[in-house]
Amino acid sequence: MTMQEVVDQLSIDYGWSESVSNLSGKLQRESIRYKEVLELAAVLGYDIVWKKRGER
Repeated sequence: MTMQEVVDQLSIDYGWSESVSNLSGKLQRESIRYKEVLELAAVLGYDIVWKKRGER
């Protein structure tokens, strides 16, 4: 999946800006919010799971 495809889907699903540079800047500046991380993960087909360290 290209950055453009990711941004396009984020725009459709969550109303994000259609600008690749906007997402790229957030990642480079490390200023992406947790909610945005969850949305990004969903678009990429991932779930974020919290688990206690040492547990399997």
